Amino acid sequence: MLESMRNHAQGWIAKVILGGIALSFVLWGVGDYFTGDQNPPVATINEKPIGQNEFYTAYNRQLDSYRRMLGAQFSKDLMNSLNLKETTVQTMVNRYIMIDTANQLGLTAPQAVVLDAVQSNPSFQAAGRFDPQRYQILTRNMGFASPQEFENEMRINIMVDAVQNAVADSAQVSEQEIREAFNSEYEQRVLSAIVVDPDSLIKAAKVDEAAAKAWYESHKESYMSPVRIKLTAVEINPAEVAADMIVDDAELRKIYEERKADYTEEESRKASHILARVSGDASQELRLAARAKIEKAEARIKAGEPFATVARDISDDPSASNGGDLGWFKQGVMTASFDQVVFSMDKGDVSDIVETEFGFHLIQLDDVRAEKTTAFSAVKEALRIETVERRAADETYKISQDLDDALGMEGTLKAAAESLNLKVVNIDPVSIDEAIAQPLLYDAEVRSKVFATSPGQAVEILDAGKGRYIAFEVLERIEPEVMEFAKVAASALEDARRDEARKLAVKLADEIRGSSESLDTLAQKYGQAKFISKQIRSNGVGDQASWLTRDLLAQAFRAPAGSWVDSSLSVPQGIAAVRVEKVIAPEEKEFEAQKASVTTSLKKAKGQARFARWMASVRDNYEIVVNEQVLDRF
Repeated sequence: MLESMRNHAQGWIAKVILGGIALSFVLWGVGDYFTGDQNPPVATINEKPIGQNEFYTAYNRQLDSYRRMLGAQFSKDLMNSLNLKETTVQTMVNRYIMIDTANQLGLTAPQAVVLDAVQSNPSFQAAGRFDPQRYQILTRNMGFASPQEFENEMRINIMVDAVQNAVADSAQVSEQEIREAFNSEYEQRVLSAIVVDPDSLIKAAKVDEAAAKAWYESHKESYMSPVRIKLTAVEINPAEVAADMIVDDAELRKIYEERKADYTEEESRKASHILARVSGDASQELRLAARAKIEKAEARIKAGEPFATVARDISDDPSASNGGDLGWFKQGVMTASFDQVVFSMDKGDVSDIVETEFGFHLIQLDDVRAEKTTAFSAVKEALRIETVERRAADETYKISQDLDDALGMEGTLKAAAESLNLKVVNIDPVSIDEAIAQPLLYDAEVRSKVFATSPGQAVEILDAGKGRYIAFEVLERIEPEVMEFAKVAASALEDARRDEARKLAVKLADEIRGSSESLDTLAQKYGQAKFISKQIRSNGVGDQASWLTRDLLAQAFRAPAGSWVDSSLSVPQGIAAVRVEKVIAPEEKEFEAQKASVTTSLKKAKGQARFARWMASVRDNYEIVVNEQVLDRF
């Protein structure tokens, strides 16, 4: 593809350094980036605008992508923490710069390349071949006015992707770099550690009130009161609705008669068979042999041998080991000719020879269970409960819809609920933990939703599960504030003491690292735990022990064999003094086996770094302005 593009623009890669992240049209949709939006732009590049409408489309498609990926864990707060708005606009800027530079050079992707990309795309294929009708439908569903518009957008993406790949693929790696990368990944080490448990030093940690107050002053963010919410709520509970419902026996009898088939078990039969297997398209010779086999079985049964004995001896079916027993089955389960014979027999009968697509059979009817209908009296109470629950669920849903309609006419949840004679519950300010004690807020999802809501937001009616609906209106939100020292003095004292114990643990681990004594001696001397790893690689492969953290491995793989790691390290068990016991170099045959994959990974990483530098240098040639005030609206 790149060679074809070179043929249409001689030496264009050598003329200019292009950079940018090529966002696909699947994400961004259709159209020019610069549509003449009359509102203030989100950003400009050399005074050319990225409009609000376009940014809105791109940003929301990014949000939708994260929603699908994260499910219930998705939140706007999380997206804000990922700086998604800024990332989106900067990516759009990068794409514009690449398109603009390419246009200045008169670069295009040949039509043949575009058509090849379209026709080889599995999304546009049916039965492994390009389907023009499917192509038109899908491109229209993607928002393109015509396939030609899709191809124009694709032409840009092909060009941009080819440039990006050309830059990244130009990265070269030396044999030494490959060897160093391989050694870094495949070298193994055995590590040991003495881990000092800070809890073991709590008694030695001396902290007075003044120290606790100093700790509090420097860590006030840890002593904030929780968010508290004051709200009104309404519960629509099917159990309460059902309590007032009455269904008399006459109505239940009518429902029973209408659904009698649900309470009727069809006749079923238990049969055994003997099979002389032969396919329908077998030769005449094979069919005659199979027929002779089943006739011999028939003769033995007529002579008085038990059916099961003959089945075990002759049958070609897996059921032979069970005497040909097929178990219980209802009419219509077996193949038609077999089924017809079974359901025309009397208990204990043995059939004449029956032919099916599987071969020749002899069938014995072992038992019959007649059709049975459960009496009304046996199902009446269960039917009453089911009917009441169903009607209560329907009525509960209807009430929720009535409440939703009432909210459109009344100013508050309280007024809307009272217009429908629904009970309103007033909940005084509670924290999210305290809310667990509130029956209406016990459900975790309901609590989460309530505490994500601010006063003045629209009343929501939530599906709380099991047919329940809960509507709530937040009246007041009391934001966190620093609690007075007097209220948290005990907690601050404990926290300061634990911090002091941790400092003592670091000091003790540092002392251990200065020793040349054996690990066993050190563990016994200081009364702390000893740990020894299995052979482990820098990525953790080989030993999943929790004390082998990513930071610990990173530092331990920089230290020489027989030495302590330069600093004491925090691990889940405490503060670790770590020593490298052994370094195991990877074998040469492993290098040869992994060389290709290591080279590919290394080239990819260097290519990405080169492309990032490239993009940064190109951006310097453009005046890029992001309108933060406009961006904050989204």
